[in-house]
Amino acid sequence: MRVDEKSFRELYRQICLLESTELVGMINPRDVFDFPPDEKLDGFLTFADVDGNSFVFEILAGAQVVGGKVKVFPASYKKSRKLKRGEVSGADVTILTADYSVAFRDRIQMITDRQTDAARSQTRLIKTIDDFRHPDYPDDVAVYFFDEGHRAELLWVRCKTVDENILTGELLVDPRQNFNLHAGDSVKFGVAQVNAQNILIHLPEKRDA
Repeated sequence: MRVDEKSFRELYRQICLLESTELVGMINPRDVFDFPPDEKLDGFLTFADVDGNSFVFEILAGAQVVGGKVKVFPASYKKSRKLKRGEVSGADVTILTADYSVAFRDRIQMITDRQTDAARSQTRLIKTIDDFRHPDYPDDVAVYFFDEGHRAELLWVRCKTVDENILTGELLVDPRQNFNLHAGDSVKFGVAQVNAQNILIHLPEKRDA
């Protein structure tokens, strides 16, 4: 399957083999290896994670696939080459077994240790909001905003924290209607069922009487 046919949850923090002639051609070996391999590569062994706001595949090694087996050429520890999901959406992706992670566990630990926002990392564990995540920016979710006298409006919100079932995030765009909200405002939201379908809805702050 291609990268764009896989969900965030399927790929997140997995060892992923990306295969594509175009992908191999767009990578400068000097950006990945201290000593580039002489062999022809079929793709790259990567670790899928969120870097800042972007869903990325960080290259762990070059890969050559022969007879269904993957031969790896480890990347330099001193170099970091990340591929945004949008860059490799058409590449074939295979999620490899945990056996492949053993040789790269120190590198993977380095990658996960870079995540300094523990609160936001917790929101990535919530499976019930996966259907509303942006494919390239998985912390960004589509939330419905309702208010009396206004039509429902779907807006992007960046997840920040979660407390039980209530999430708090940053509104990323100005609403077209007057909800007394602007881009950059902190908003609360959660999962609700409307017409037997789950959606994310804004939970307005209680107003003083």
